[in-house]
Order: sequence, then structure tokens, then C-alpha cells
Amino acid sequence: CRAAMAPFWHQETIGKWKALSLYEYHEMIQTMLYQLKGCGDYEMAKTFLHDYVPYLRWRFRSFVLVPAPSYQAREEARGFNQVEAIFEELKLPFCHAIMKTSDVKQADLHWKERQEIGKYLIWNKTVNVAGKRVLFVDDLLTTGATAKAACHLLEKHQAKEIRILTMARTPKNKENAKIP
Repeated sequence: CRAAMAPFWHQETIGKWKALSLYEYHEMIQTMLYQLKGCGDYEMAKTFLHDYVPYLRWRFRSFVLVPAPSYQAREEARGFNQVEAIFEELKLPFCHAIMKTSDVKQADLHWKERQEIGKYLIWNKTVNVAGKRVLFVDDLLTTGATAKAACHLLEKHQAKEIRILTMARTPKNKENAKIP
């Protein structure tokens, strides 16, 4: 089953920040992510990073994790934040620096609309990332709009270093389409 997940380990630059995605967003990953997010199968989260936890924990050992925010009502309905569920295996500290102010679903938007996601993200005023190494984590990277908007906020609040880690990356040719 794990071999069918087909690790991808794609490195790229999003804006000016280095990003790493572990899998390509193919049918099996899509189904597994739906089972986690859509069906609330919390245990599914452990399967994505399982084989790579020791390496990722070592590689990002001095970073704090800033998860991509979910709209609070959606997270409460699901009972958990799927991004945190995926990345908690790393046992690195989480910092909830960014909040989402609207229930805008990126999957319902086209490329141009996705680029405006930053207007729905705000800074958690109780958090201080100044001088810290921050790893922005998300389940899926499509256009990079959420990652860029979040990294701009992190930079504005003086994070020492910012990197991006996503569980999966949508194939580049699908970026302009709506993703189910």
C-alpha cells in the first residue's frame, strides 16, 4: 500500500521560499486525503509521513511548525485540524500564528481567485515568531497562494527563516483547474 502512494519528494521555490512536497497529488493520495478530511478518519493522518518521520524530524529539528489555517467552524465540525494531524508525527512544536477569517475553500476556486487567499488570513496577535525558524506546513500545494500569503505574514512578523513542507503537490498542469 505504501509503495502505491509513490513518494515524490519534489523541491521547488514558492515566492522566495524553499518548499518540499512529499507526494504528487494522484488518485490514491486524493482518496486518502478525502478519507481524512471529508470522512473524519483521524487515524489516516498517520499514514502520510510514517516512513519519513525520523528524517523529517532531523531535517527540521530546529523549526517550529505553523500549520495552514482552517476556518474554525469547519475544523470544529471535523473535530480536528487535518494539517496538524498529518504533521504531529514530527513531534515538533506547533505555533498557531495564522488564522483564517472566512470559510473560503481553495478547491472551489480557479487560479486567479486562489491568489487572493491572503485577504482571508490574519495574524494571531498572541504569537511571536521573531527570530524563529518556521516551517509552514500544509496538506496540499496547488498554486502556492496559501503558502505565499502565509510566508509573507511570517516574514512581516520577523521569522528568522521560513520553509514550506507539504504532504502533496498538485501536478503543475492542473493548477488552473478546479481541484475536487
